[in-house]
Amino acid sequence: MLTLAMFAAVLGVIGVGVFTFAVYQSYAHDLQSPQDAINAKFIGPSIAYDRNGQKLGDYIDDNNGLRDPIALEEISPYVIAATVATEDASFYDNPGVNFNGLARAAWENLTPFGGGGFFGGSGGSSITQQLVKNVYFPEALTADETTTDKINRKVKETVIAVELKRDYDDNQIMAWYLNEICYGRRACGIEAAAEQFYGKKASELTLPEATYLVGLPQAPGYYASNPEAANARQQQVYDLMIKHLADINKIPSLTDATTPMLPLTLDEINAARTTPIALQDYTFSIQAPHFFYYLEDQVAKMCTAGLFQAPGDIPCDLVVTQGGLRITSTLDLGLNAVGQQIIEEQISASEERTDGHNAAAVAIDPKTGQILAYIGSRNFYDTDSPEKIAGQVDIARSLQSHGSTMKMFTYLTAFEQGWVPSTYIEDKELLLDVGGQQRAVNNWNFSYLGNITVRKAMSESVNTAAVRTLMDVGEDQMRSMAHRMGITDLRQGDCGPTITLGACEVKLVDQTFAYATLANNGMMIGRPTSEDLPTGYREIDQVSVLQITDVDGNVLYQFDKPETRQVVDPAYAYMVTNVLSNEAINWSRLTIDRPAAIKTGTSEEFRDGVVMGYTPDITIGVWMGNSDNSAMNPGTFSAQGVGPIWREFTEAASAYLKLPADKFVKPDEAVVISCSGRAEVFKKDTPAIKNGACRGPSAGGQTASPTPRGPVFPTQASVTPTPDTSMTPTPSTTPKPPQVYYYITRQGDTIESVAALFEITPIDLMKANGLTAGTPLAPGTVLVIPGGTRTATPTPSPPPDDEQQ
Repeated sequence: MLTLAMFAAVLGVIGVGVFTFAVYQSYAHDLQSPQDAINAKFIGPSIAYDRNGQKLGDYIDDNNGLRDPIALEEISPYVIAATVATEDASFYDNPGVNFNGLARAAWENLTPFGGGGFFGGSGGSSITQQLVKNVYFPEALTADETTTDKINRKVKETVIAVELKRDYDDNQIMAWYLNEICYGRRACGIEAAAEQFYGKKASELTLPEATYLVGLPQAPGYYASNPEAANARQQQVYDLMIKHLADINKIPSLTDATTPMLPLTLDEINAARTTPIALQDYTFSIQAPHFFYYLEDQVAKMCTAGLFQAPGDIPCDLVVTQGGLRITSTLDLGLNAVGQQIIEEQISASEERTDGHNAAAVAIDPKTGQILAYIGSRNFYDTDSPEKIAGQVDIARSLQSHGSTMKMFTYLTAFEQGWVPSTYIEDKELLLDVGGQQRAVNNWNFSYLGNITVRKAMSESVNTAAVRTLMDVGEDQMRSMAHRMGITDLRQGDCGPTITLGACEVKLVDQTFAYATLANNGMMIGRPTSEDLPTGYREIDQVSVLQITDVDGNVLYQFDKPETRQVVDPAYAYMVTNVLSNEAINWSRLTIDRPAAIKTGTSEEFRDGVVMGYTPDITIGVWMGNSDNSAMNPGTFSAQGVGPIWREFTEAASAYLKLPADKFVKPDEAVVISCSGRAEVFKKDTPAIKNGACRGPSAGGQTASPTPRGPVFPTQASVTPTPDTSMTPTPSTTPKPPQVYYYITRQGDTIESVAALFEITPIDLMKANGLTAGTPLAPGTVLVIPGGTRTATPTPSPPPDDEQQ
């Protein structure tokens, strides 16, 4: 029996040994090097730059923080000494495991006598084990893990730590550790920590500065935000350095293993205890913040679309915060600052009058598709007006109504179906069935002009004409045109005919891109899309990235040559440009120092004001309103509200970029021919299908045949249109409502002077506007002028533009 018992015991020992060896081998087999494991899970935060190399900011991962890995030679020896004393005094002697620490931890965690409770004591891990935990097992323990799971994980850490000590020298392991450990203030790695806490390099850290930092990893979030607690923890580090002074002074030099790295005395440590340190304020600033975060989203999408390969095994959704990319963007930080300043100045000057407190702008180079400026709000850092401004809300890529700037898609669709700018269209009372209720489509001045041309309807933003055009050409066809031109929204089919007035919302960055395509005569220019879009949508995206390299400088992506797509016939695009660059911009009174095309838009109840405008060399879209979608003051039409921002920004951008004052170039596909005494645009060799002031050129010819004369259009100051009696078709005999005008007051205006200007009585003016005798008229007040004959010739303020009013 004794022999059998002894034999069984021997077999048991052998079995345990075999089992232990098998487990050890399973954990140690094909062990990935720490550097490869670090690169696979996290290389470092990416850094973004503008097109001129100015830094925009670091993309910091919430879990990994700022990182800037450096060699051990670039780290102050005080950091190494304090780390060894605090975390693992036997580091340079042990095989990867601190057995004294393990014994203490076992006593505290596995016995009822340790004082910590079962698995409630200290860890006792060596520096190597901590490195293993951070690199190979970064996920925190969960409440679902059993005691067996915890023991198994600890065994794995121990095995891998021993293997690392066998395969790598101590200095390499120490370098990995100091580059991985987190210190608070979103800084991981000693170089990032030195920069965040002191604004200096890790090599420059003094003994007091080093001991303060070395104490933080025990609870980085707590200590970094509680200086008093951090100071107390620093004193503990000094105590440990004194306790392990002999071990510190045995740390070998990096260049000569036979000499100590840093002979340190008790007096030096005690002197350092009373030496104050100067922490710098914690700041995390970025330039052009809305674009900075827009860029992050775009780079992740580019990776997912296969436009570049993510380094290591980092997934595309984490490549920006963990891939260590160096991203050169298209943004011009100087131009962006110019736009930001103009927005602030213009809104500050007008917000009391308009009650509009926020604005956004996007500038695109139409010849390359590159985003040159991107301003998502008046002030990203604003905290004083969270409802009206909400600075961190990016209006440039949030859904907003763009009012009558949507009409461009309707008229382009009409041109594809055979309409031309000289085509006739009705402007008269129009009722739509909305939920069983009859709702009127109103023009901005609540009056009608009768039969007008598309040119007049476009340039003066006549709502009833645009809705009638939409109902003729089809809502689905108009939405299809918008998608081809760059709009990624409008996917719902319930917008109804007022979609052409901005009833459904789009993004400013997309709308500006669509107008940039107009500037190119229908040629969309950019890069292959990385958006997940259905068939029939745009195939080209705006360009926000010029180059992406990895942390070692290897080029992963380069924007060399833009992609192009002719998404609409050049002749049709030029028809729109011809109208917007002549009659429309003059009507809106937003002409600038060079040829430009413009379309204004004001949403219902004055919630949004938009101006989309372009020259041959730059396209700028500007939005104005309130972030909480509250209405601006009545009468805040876009020409007077957001218009001055567009005008000043476009002129300033043209000067900043030194753009030539080029004229719009007529494409070969378009012809400009005489039409009843005026020049008109047609598609070459294509007769107009929809009748109008001219039938257009016949196939194979360039002459235009006039139809019977159309109506004689009134000027903006006229009362009612006076059609020629010979016109075809016969005008409607339905009585028209009285003509109504709007007038924006100027300095010195009074009720009596304005009434005299429009030859109406002061009483009628006061009734129409709810005024009383003697009411002062502040400059910028919008007045309704009822039934004025207007034989006088004043110099009126710019007329309002349109929309769903």
